[in-house]
Amino acid sequence: MHSYLAAFVAGFPLLATAQSLFDARSTNYTAIFASGLSSGASIHFPNQPDYNTSIVQRYSTWDQPDFFVTIKPATDQDVQYVIKTANRYNIPFLATGGGHGSEPGFAKVKNAVNIDLSNFREKKIDTKANRLTIGPGMAFFEFEKDLYDVGKHIPVGNAYCVNMIGATIGAAHGPYQGMHGLGIDALRSVRLVTASGDIVTASDTQNKDLFWAVRGAGANFGIITSATYEIYDAPNGGNLVEADFAYNGSVNAALWQLLESWDETYPREMGLTMVASFNRAANATSLSASMSFFGTKEQAQPWVDQFVAIGPTRWQSQTIPWWNASQAQGFGTGSNSCRKGVYNNHPSVGTKQTNAETYTKVVQQHWDFAASRPWFNGIMFLQRFNTTATLAVPKDKQGVYPGREFGSLIVFQNFYDGPAHDTEVYNYQNPLRAQLAATSGFGKLRTYINYAYGDEGPEVWYGKENLPKLSQLKRKWDPLNKFGAGNPIPLNYS
Repeated sequence: MHSYLAAFVAGFPLLATAQSLFDARSTNYTAIFASGLSSGASIHFPNQPDYNTSIVQRYSTWDQPDFFVTIKPATDQDVQYVIKTANRYNIPFLATGGGHGSEPGFAKVKNAVNIDLSNFREKKIDTKANRLTIGPGMAFFEFEKDLYDVGKHIPVGNAYCVNMIGATIGAAHGPYQGMHGLGIDALRSVRLVTASGDIVTASDTQNKDLFWAVRGAGANFGIITSATYEIYDAPNGGNLVEADFAYNGSVNAALWQLLESWDETYPREMGLTMVASFNRAANATSLSASMSFFGTKEQAQPWVDQFVAIGPTRWQSQTIPWWNASQAQGFGTGSNSCRKGVYNNHPSVGTKQTNAETYTKVVQQHWDFAASRPWFNGIMFLQRFNTTATLAVPKDKQGVYPGREFGSLIVFQNFYDGPAHDTEVYNYQNPLRAQLAATSGFGKLRTYINYAYGDEGPEVWYGKENLPKLSQLKRKWDPLNKFGAGNPIPLNYS
C-alpha cells in the first residue's frame, strides 16, 4: 500500500472463527476443490516454482495472512462453489483482488484458501447510459485510458495500480472527488457472493440495506465479482495540469502555512499530495508537492505561482491526459508507489482543517526519527481534497463511510526492515497521530478505512451512528463472521 492512495483488495478478507476440522498440512485441497471448478479456474500451491508469478502478490508483507493454497476462480459459480465447499470443511478463506490490504487482522487468517480474483477482468463502457462495469481483477490504469478515449471520467485514486473495486468499497478518496465525489458516489450496483454462497445483486433497488453497507464497509459482507459505476463527461476535454515541486526541509513551516491559507478557498478542480521524507543518501530533509488541476494552464497558474513563491529547488508544470496523471506525478516517479513485497504499514489521520503549527512539529519529529534509524525509510504524506461534492450527496445516497468531511488525509507510510522494529515504529507514530487528531477539527482520531492501521476500532472505521444497523446486517448476511478480518464489524453492537 505504499502509494499516495492506498486502497484495499477487492472481494476482501474472510475469516473462519472455528478451528479447522482437520490437519491443514495434510489436506488434499485438490481433491476437495477441483471437481467443482470450471475449466477456466486453477489451483496453485506455495511450493510450486511459478507460484509467485501465477497469483497476485501482496504489496505489503507486514502481518500478512497464511495460505496453504490459492484458487483462481473464473466464474461467479466458481466463487460460489469455493465458499460453499470451504464452509463444508470449515476451511478459512481470504479473497484478494489487487493485494493492497494491510491491517493486523489479516495475520489472523491462518491455514487458509486464498481466493485470487485476478481472472475477473470484465470491462464494459456504455457511453449512452454513462456506465462502466468492471470485475475485481481490474486496477485503475486498466480502464482509465479507455474512458479518456471516449471523453469520460470517473473518480479514482492517486496510484494507478490500485484495484478499483477494493478502493471503492472503502470509499475511494482521490484527487478528482471535488468534482464528482467519492468512488462510492459513482457506484450504482454490485454483484457479490455472500458468506452462505448465494449470488446476489445490491443496488438502490435491490437489497438496498446491503448496498448501503457495501459503500464503506464492503469488506464485511461478501466477495464482489462485478461492479457498475456512473461515468461522467471529462472536464477540460480530459486534460489537466500536473505540477511537481521539490523543496529542502527549510521550507517546512512555510509550506504548511500555505496549505492552511487555502482552507476556505481550496478549488474543486485540484487534487494535491504533499510528502515529507528523509533523503538518506544526501543526509537531508526534503518536502515535495504534486498537484493536478482539471482545467487550463491559465486557471491553474495562480496555484502554481504560490508553490513557486516558496522557493522550490526544482519544479515543473505540464498539461497531460488525466489517465496519465498518477504515473507522471512526482517528476515521473508515480510508478514507485506500486512496488510489491515490501514491509510497511500506514496509520493515518483524517482532518477537516489544516493546522500549520502542528504539521510543522510533526514533520520535524518524523525527520528526527528517520535520521537516527538507518533501517527506516518511511514517509509522511498528506492528500488534500475539496469536499463540496462529497458533502452534497443526499443522506440516503451516502452509504456507510463516515469521512465525507475530510479535507485532508495524513498518512505515515512506515517502510522498514521487519517485525523486530514493529513496536518501536508504533511507539513513534502513535503520539504523532494523537497530535494531528487533537488539532484536526474533530477533537478525536478519525481515519479512512483504506488507510487504517487496525487499532482504531469500529466506531472510527464506520462511525458510531452506523454500527447498530451494520451489526444487524452483519448478523443477517454473515452470522458466522467469515468476512472482515482486517476491520471487523462486531456482530453484537449496542
